[in-house]
Amino acid sequence: MALPGISIARILAERRAVARRNFGTTAGRTQAAAAQVESGARPPPDVTGTGGGGGPTPFLQTRAGITFADQLRRDADIAAAAETDERARIQHIRNLELQQGDQAFELKVIEDRIAEDARVSAEERERVRTANINQLRVERQGTFSTLMRSGDQVRAVLFALGFGPENDVFDVRARSLGTTVQELKGARGLKGTTQEAINRVLGRRVGTRLVRPGVTIGREGITGLGAPVKAARAFAQGGADVRTLLQSAFSVGSLRKGESPGISSARLAELISEVTPVGLL
Repeated sequence: MALPGISIARILAERRAVARRNFGTTAGRTQAAAAQVESGARPPPDVTGTGGGGGPTPFLQTRAGITFADQLRRDADIAAAAETDERARIQHIRNLELQQGDQAFELKVIEDRIAEDARVSAEERERVRTANINQLRVERQGTFSTLMRSGDQVRAVLFALGFGPENDVFDVRARSLGTTVQELKGARGLKGTTQEAINRVLGRRVGTRLVRPGVTIGREGITGLGAPVKAARAFAQGGADVRTLLQSAFSVGSLRKGESPGISSARLAELISEVTPVGLL
């Protein structure tokens, strides 16, 4: 708002006059140039000494600036590529770790499955083996009972002790099952009573005393039995049970050197008949 009595035209004229007076001096010109530079109406003075008009060239437009910018871009590209490579390397390592983890898990699953299959197979084999061993025992007991029922008591005793050709078949089967043939229950007691009976029939025991060496049933068969003709009296005078017992003993015989091997019942009867009066048999 203009002051009373003073027009706007007068104020502008006075300012132009002051400006003309100041621009004529060095300080005025410098001040004006600074104001123009500050307002952007005039570029700053050339401080490079090139003397070019219009102010200095921006650095990034110079050769050095362009080279510097290119180098910055190359460095940035190299850094970005290195960072990308590093991220890829780290991701590759993580992928390998995950893959190894998956492989380890799968391997553990396979190992567990193999171990479980092996355990089941082992249990099944043991179950079958145990069943076969039990079946073998049943069959041995059956063979022993058959021998006893047939009257072949001495051979039955040998079988119960684990000796003799009848037992060899079971022994082979037992070994294939990883076990051995054991004595049947009561085998030793039956051995003692059988030996005692034969000794009494042959007159080698009187009361509780042995008057002559007795027989022994064992690995070599029945030893100490003697020749069949020496049993002729007992054979002729004894009953059916005595004859059956003696036939069993002489059919087994002895494997010991100097003793008689086993003979058939027919051969035994023939040998005894040769030394026995007619009519006693």
